[in-house]
Amino acid sequence: MSLDKAQFLRAYRTMRTIRDFEYRVSDEFGKGNIPGFLHLYAGQEAIATGMCMNLDDDDYIVSTHRGHGHCIAKGGDVGDMMKEIMAKQAAVAPARAAPCTSPPWRRGCSGPMPLSAAARR
Repeated sequence: MSLDKAQFLRAYRTMRTIRDFEYRVSDEFGKGNIPGFLHLYAGQEAIATGMCMNLDDDDYIVSTHRGHGHCIAKGGDVGDMMKEIMAKQAAVAPARAAPCTSPPWRRGCSGPMPLSAAARR
């Protein structure tokens, strides 16, 4: 796969947005402004960006506990995501602190789906 200049710039901007968002989330968490715990997506930006560049708006993805990058790469609203993570009343789904679950900005992102398996003997 090769990228033309416009695609390359779009990919770079998406990756940069993801990285900046993750740094901000980390900073806010360190200040005690985010309840609970979080798993950052920093360092994995190219995965979500490359995958989502090949999807349409009506395609769906299933994310993991590190789903911020997927939501951003799929076109999610970073402002609404931040409000939701910080459990602000103005958020799309107030006090849930669960990104990728609100229909107005999820754009085909089903939300974090921790996968587990049990072994039977």
